[in-house]
Amino acid sequence: MKKAFTLLCLLLISHGAAAGYSLSVYTGKSFNQSLQTEEGLAIELEDSNHLAFSIDRTIDSARYGFYFSNTKSDFQSSPGLDVEMQYFLFQSAVEVPLGNRVNGYVGAQIGANYVKPNFASSDIFFASGLYGGFEYLFNDQARVLFETRWLATIVNNASNVSCTLPTDEDNQCLWHFDGDVLNQFQTSLGFTYRF
Repeated sequence: MKKAFTLLCLLLISHGAAAGYSLSVYTGKSFNQSLQTEEGLAIELEDSNHLAFSIDRTIDSARYGFYFSNTKSDFQSSPGLDVEMQYFLFQSAVEVPLGNRVNGYVGAQIGANYVKPNFASSDIFFASGLYGGFEYLFNDQARVLFETRWLATIVNNASNVSCTLPTDEDNQCLWHFDGDVLNQFQTSLGFTYRF
């Protein structure tokens, strides 16, 4: 409740500020690709929901800023095991007018993915990706958007993740990756307010 109240206060205060910034909130679905462990096990993460926000500086038909996304996915083959991922990304996009009150945009992002499994220690991995979408302009400030993002996280054995599960034949360690990339796709609906 405090966060929502703070956000509302910032929006009201910013109404009189100079144009050039935007705040967006998103919700949607994250689709996960499987990974292969060093022991040859396939890790399948269930698709899950995500919440995200971004703060951008807007300049003419371009924007750049910060994107944060949070999602929590369960392991398909191992009940009780899950992993939470938080993306902290710098992003930049170019906007293209497509029609009356409709813009398209395409951009790139780079940053980190904070991965927190419930069975091992957390770690931070390099992440990058591409994104694009469409937005409908209600007026100069308020916009509704539909967006798709591709997020690639590089996971490898050089990380600091330490597995705490038994490594016998029936219950192998699930968190020793062999230089792989975790690909995720996000589809989102969102709302943007420019001030």
